[in-house]
Amino acid sequence: MNVHRVTVAILIFAMPLTAHAHGFAQRYDLPVPLTLYVMGAAMAVVLSFVVIAFFVRGRRPVEDYPRFNLLATPVGRMLAHSWLLAFCRLVSVALLVLIVVAGLMGDPSPFKNIAPTMVWVIWWVGFAYVSGLVGDLWAVINPWKAVFAWAEYFVRQKRLDLGVTYPKWLGDWPAVFLFLWFVWAELVWPTSDVPASLAHAVITYSFITWIGMFVFGKHVWLRHGEAFSVAFSLLARFAPTEVRVTNRELCASCDAADCQSHNANCVNCYECFERAATHEREWNLRPWAVGLLTEKPITLSRMVFVVVMLSSVTFDGLLATPLWSDVARWILLSEEVRPLIVALQGVTGNAVAATSTLALLFFIVMFQLIYLLFSALVRWAASSAVCAEVSLSEVVRLFVLSLIPIALAYHLAHYLSFLLIVGQYMIPLSSDPLGLGWDIFGTTLYMVNIGIVNARFVWYTSVIAIIVGHIIAVYLAHVMAIRTFRDNRTALLSQIPMLILMVSYTMISLWILAQPVVETG
Repeated sequence: MNVHRVTVAILIFAMPLTAHAHGFAQRYDLPVPLTLYVMGAAMAVVLSFVVIAFFVRGRRPVEDYPRFNLLATPVGRMLAHSWLLAFCRLVSVALLVLIVVAGLMGDPSPFKNIAPTMVWVIWWVGFAYVSGLVGDLWAVINPWKAVFAWAEYFVRQKRLDLGVTYPKWLGDWPAVFLFLWFVWAELVWPTSDVPASLAHAVITYSFITWIGMFVFGKHVWLRHGEAFSVAFSLLARFAPTEVRVTNRELCASCDAADCQSHNANCVNCYECFERAATHEREWNLRPWAVGLLTEKPITLSRMVFVVVMLSSVTFDGLLATPLWSDVARWILLSEEVRPLIVALQGVTGNAVAATSTLALLFFIVMFQLIYLLFSALVRWAASSAVCAEVSLSEVVRLFVLSLIPIALAYHLAHYLSFLLIVGQYMIPLSSDPLGLGWDIFGTTLYMVNIGIVNARFVWYTSVIAIIVGHIIAVYLAHVMAIRTFRDNRTALLSQIPMLILMVSYTMISLWILAQPVVETG
């Protein structure tokens, strides 16, 4: 075993982690004990359950919802104009090229190279917010999709692929494993902020994506294999906008059957949207979160994807706590785990990364098992007559979308200060993206203002986001229970285990978020 690596790892974990996640010079001193915040948030979620159970009744509530077609307005038509969309796609592809060029040819320092900030801050954190709070912009400007579409145009073919039938059994598993790779790179990879390493990772992922499109077809791979199309589309189900195709015959011929609503319209299916005539297209404003009320169970692989999204962002928060420091030291010094650390450190880069890899895998599996356990309790809490009709597999795949608001809320709470502070590096980097001494826009001397947000702002934003996210999740789960079990009393009983899960997660989330931000005594 490499004793030096383990020694270095122990020294690293012995360092204080108070500023790991947010980097504040000072922490917020709570006016009341943290326990009161945690218990108050839990009681708010419980109270919301009582109110929702009292007012939300009926066999199938929210069967339909009000919509306003933005394409019926001049502003909406201007924003959706083909020339503007083409320009946005061109910019997207140019930024992808810039990331690769900057990574390969630019300054190796992550503070002088645009690639790390562009990938981890602007793209991943920023697009998650846009997808969940605005709409699925990624589906419109995805650079890999744009490049492949241009290739189809230049060879004068509508489809540039081999036409291989995508195996039904494969589901969304390619996207799941690619997203797991991305999560590992974000949270564990020792060289995640090294521009050259990022460039090589982007190139690898690009070729995987284009090969998938070439073999199975552009839209098929985007639905099942392109991890970020899947991730952002799931978050966009919460958003207040949607694209809709009203041609029922066209939608019926679409392979993406899971996008069809109860009235046979296609919702957020960009394949049908591209094929539809202008008068058959809608770009609608809609109530928040109604896109998460699925008409039928999603696939098992997509269910796993949702839970991976939730568990990964929670694990990221856990890395900033003293608890993780203690756990990491225990793993490194454990005689039972040491052989795994030795085996993994050659692959991951060092013992620290090997330790984090094991913990991440354990965390993701644990989240999956906990969700399966509480889904089984949901089915058990319903009446036996209904349980005969609704299998555990259906329960697992129906209720998982109610967790999306929680994932979005945690993303907002955990990364907002990161976006606002570290995102400012884009101002000087925009003038000198490769770190070669340029000053294109005259902004290279801009100094990052870390005082733009403080620990107090982050804490209260986190509390509000977590509570609101869990309340919305409780509402969605209750509506899905009424739809599934078709009886108010049965739906109410079935949601008691889900309430316990969400209350527990509310308390744990706030505790994790508090560690690097507030003084807890």
